[in-house]
Amino acid sequence: MENLDAKRTQLEKFVGKWTTVGQILPTSNKAGTDIRGHESYEWLEGEYFLLHNSELEMGDRHQRTLEVFSFEEQESHFMTQFYDNIGNSGQFQVTLMDDLWIFRGETLLFKGGFSENDTVFSGVWEQLNQEKVWAPYMHIKLVKEV
Repeated sequence: MENLDAKRTQLEKFVGKWTTVGQILPTSNKAGTDIRGHESYEWLEGEYFLLHNSELEMGDRHQRTLEVFSFEEQESHFMTQFYDNIGNSGQFQVTLMDDLWIFRGETLLFKGGFSENDTVFSGVWEQLNQEKVWAPYMHIKLVKEV
């Protein structure tokens, strides 16, 4: 239980409402796309699971995502399960190494962290390309609303 309490403390930085800005990076055949929106993180009763709601405008596409964080004690890392309004679902294995948060999915990888007294969470998403190499995909920045 002590390990679980320490892990919950790590997730506590996410709790609250956030304003999100970012950009899907341009490619050789596609222009970059601005990202704007709002996100919130809140504990479900009992504080065993953290609920993440996201509502973003990605260019002309509206995307809502629901994600649940849990702690996998046997593996000593977090897992998330997400679902969105365009039919995507999946999982991320989430680890914290020093101050670096890493979200690793099948084809997406995020590396980033907190700054400015934990009021900013930012980083870079990478996507596994056709050559099976991680390539920068999206810059994202969440600013905690006061």
